[in-house]
Amino acid sequence: MTFRLTSLAIGCLMALLCVQPSGIAAKIPETLSEATPLSCYAPLIQPAAFANLDRTNNQVRIESEGLRLSNNQYASFDGAVQVSYRDTLLQAPQASYDQSKQQILAQGGIDYFSSAIAVRSQQFRADLATNRVELSEAHYQLVEQAGRGAAEVLSVTERQLQLERANFTACPDGDNSWALHANRIQLNADEGWGEAWHTVFRVHDVPVLYLPYLSFPISDERRSGLLLPKVSNSQRLGVDLELPYYLNLAPNYDMTLTPRLMTNRGFQLKSEFRYLTEAHQGLMHLEYMHKDQDRSELGKRYLGHYQQLSDLNPRWRATVDVTEISDDAYLSELGSDHVNPTDTQLLKQANLSYFGDQMLARLQLQGFSVLGDYDKAYMAVPQLEVRAAEALQLAWFELDWHANYTHFRNDAALIHSAHRTHLEPELRLPWITPGAELVAEASLMHTRYQQNSHQFLPQENSRVQRTLPKFRLRAQLNFERPLQGSSEGGIQTLEPQLQYLYVPYRDQRNIGLYDTTRLQDDYYGLFRQNRFSGLDRINEANQLTLGATSRIYDGSDRELFRFSLGQIIFLESPTEQDDPHQQNLTSIESMLAAEAMWQWHHRWFVSAGVQYDSDSRTLVKSNATLDYRGSDKKLFQLNHRYSQAVSDYEISQIGLLGTLPVADEWQLVASYYYDLKRSQLLDAHLGLQFESCCWAVRVVARRQIMAELGREPFDFAAPRRFDHGISLQFVLKGFGDNAGFAVTDMLSNGIFSYRRPYLLNN
Repeated sequence: MTFRLTSLAIGCLMALLCVQPSGIAAKIPETLSEATPLSCYAPLIQPAAFANLDRTNNQVRIESEGLRLSNNQYASFDGAVQVSYRDTLLQAPQASYDQSKQQILAQGGIDYFSSAIAVRSQQFRADLATNRVELSEAHYQLVEQAGRGAAEVLSVTERQLQLERANFTACPDGDNSWALHANRIQLNADEGWGEAWHTVFRVHDVPVLYLPYLSFPISDERRSGLLLPKVSNSQRLGVDLELPYYLNLAPNYDMTLTPRLMTNRGFQLKSEFRYLTEAHQGLMHLEYMHKDQDRSELGKRYLGHYQQLSDLNPRWRATVDVTEISDDAYLSELGSDHVNPTDTQLLKQANLSYFGDQMLARLQLQGFSVLGDYDKAYMAVPQLEVRAAEALQLAWFELDWHANYTHFRNDAALIHSAHRTHLEPELRLPWITPGAELVAEASLMHTRYQQNSHQFLPQENSRVQRTLPKFRLRAQLNFERPLQGSSEGGIQTLEPQLQYLYVPYRDQRNIGLYDTTRLQDDYYGLFRQNRFSGLDRINEANQLTLGATSRIYDGSDRELFRFSLGQIIFLESPTEQDDPHQQNLTSIESMLAAEAMWQWHHRWFVSAGVQYDSDSRTLVKSNATLDYRGSDKKLFQLNHRYSQAVSDYEISQIGLLGTLPVADEWQLVASYYYDLKRSQLLDAHLGLQFESCCWAVRVVARRQIMAELGREPFDFAAPRRFDHGISLQFVLKGFGDNAGFAVTDMLSNGIFSYRRPYLLNN
């Protein structure tokens, strides 16, 4: 027997049961569905009638085995009563509708289902006059995320859900590891926040924490209030406690104030202001410490960070990224949320870019704060770059051009300022097909310098002109064939490359070094047109570069093997010169470079690279990595890196890191890096993590070298001081933020983080 109610009030009331619980399910355990294995929780079985509901049907449908009507005012239903509305279903042994009181009443073992929540209750009452629904002795379970609980009374009004004498946990049935008990929990849909009064946090039913008031989000709406605290410990800082407070100032801007207490250092205040408009977005971050107990001689210590992106219109864009600190040791001693503690340079940059149909332009102000006992870097104030938006087609040829002007300034350098103007037109003849590529390029590089010094400079050094022609011919072939012996349709490729480069010699020793340094000569770097960054040095070249790459792909186009080998061959020996501005800047090595990657098993990878000077028979750089990745919780890496000269010191380091499950819910994580040349530890972490379906705890011990940039000149050979620390992190899944608790996250907290080099393609 079917009974339909078309009353608008009844439809709106049932809609509350559909909408309100969905908000709870979506936001209480916000990230649990991704972090928790599905095997932890038995799937919630919905009744068969639930699958047949029509979300677009706005009528309330009541079905039962029996129906009794009285004076057209009272209807009584019994025997398998089902009340459905859109995607909600209510099942009860009996129910009644009183039109005079505008009430629906159901009793007995009541089951309520929606796409987000399931509730079992003893009594259901719907008051149509006040748009209020009430369920007594309710037991609820979230559908899409882990979460369950009970309430003596669960009531729903138009925009609010309230639970009296309730509890909540994200643990599966039968697991009482933790739960929150509250006298009253109130969820406000308009505000997007929930509130709880007289809350007791229980671990295995033992009360451990009492909070008279607690607020938490149930939607994406923001609200001012305390965020989760951060606690850590180290020898350098002592106990480190941060207590952030969030200020929701407006829909498009907010602020976070974070008092920070370090027992070995003192008090620090951190603030972050974010804003967003139709054309602009950015943030301002400030960290301030009035006095450092351990470094009182430094006085006030601070860090300021400002960044902004502005889309002024479709053709104009502006960006700003500036970081300033009070002293060189700030990052290594106090750390920061926005800058890596191991960084030795801080960028200061502002750009204004124009995107035209015929021309691209960028006006830039750029500088670097160099930390430690190093020479200061030049600032580019300003730098203007202009180039063609597209090459001009001239029959078979392409005409391209670019130009720039830069004013460099460094008051601490001998040449305190310089003006550089560069113009470079280029004529290109390309012939490109899928199987072959041949490109001939000819360009003329003209550069003018005006250099100003604190001391007397001869006329030939204060005004310098340099004009260099450049010719480049590059060819590449692409061969492929079916992989022999493969039944899965794999292929093997061979990609030989040839480049001829000619640039005549010019004596450039009277030009200062403003933005130029030597680039790395890996396999792909062998085919560059210039082995230096910037324009202050252009290397002489009459040379061939020969190289080839071979790859093997399986039937799914997954790269299983790659080997590249290349070498620069001088047709004419470069001119050796004594550059007074910087040693080791010349490029006279006949460099040989090779790179390889091999995935011989779907879980095992090997990657390696080497750079070798064939003239002096000297190894310049090398790296090698053995990688096993069974899963995010079972991985291993052994790596080694060597460099002939890093800040004039030879580097040879070995690293070992990995993670291994030691039991069903226990995980061991470790990393270890060692300096083979100086026989000393660089960085080591050891972590143990327990993770169940609804809570996790992690203990990490660490020991790493302290980068004391502000105390003394940085010396690789000098004895180093170490920082020791132990941290403890505790997470309740489904209540609060689980981000950053993955096993691989522990491998990213050290100086040398976990990397997969076999995925890096230049």
